[in-house]
Amino acid sequence: MPTYECNEHQFVENLRRLIEAHLKVIVNRTLIHYDDGRYSLSFIPEEEFSKFQSIATRTKVRASVYANKPFLDEYHHTLYVDGDPLSSAKYPHARRLSIPYVRVEYSFSVWGDLYKYSFDGLFHPEIKISKRKIPRSRNGAIARVRKDNEGRTLIHTLSFMMPDAKALQLSLPKSVLVFDVRRMLRG
Repeated sequence: MPTYECNEHQFVENLRRLIEAHLKVIVNRTLIHYDDGRYSLSFIPEEEFSKFQSIATRTKVRASVYANKPFLDEYHHTLYVDGDPLSSAKYPHARRLSIPYVRVEYSFSVWGDLYKYSFDGLFHPEIKISKRKIPRSRNGAIARVRKDNEGRTLIHTLSFMMPDAKALQLSLPKSVLVFDVRRMLRG
């Protein structure tokens, strides 16, 4: 079965032509959750990196990124201490801190041909200070922090929030029926 990768305009235009020909069209929308290191802090634009400025530092785009204070990554359950490399420009495939994302894929099939359009929606970072028990960091070091009676301390925490549902939708004609297929993967 031939598959045609389309951009957004081509995909909607193909749908419009089918609707004008009075054909019934069913569009499948697949949401797949990834955390495979595709989006690292070294390669995101400056506007996106500004959301991480309170815990990370870099000199320019496509440069190595380092932690500038201890923080706990709740999503990956990892502690980073001051100076830990978060992302490397020289070794982009080294597993460091990555931004999870949702791959959204719209597709429909007509007479054995598959037309699809896909895009990625990055999770939004949320950085706050909270009381947590501190685990060991990747290199086995324990962050030097002041603890309370229960062994908890105030530390910066990084968590990732799912992108808005509106950002993951494609505006299609009203006569198109859309089926949602959800698959959750972690890489």
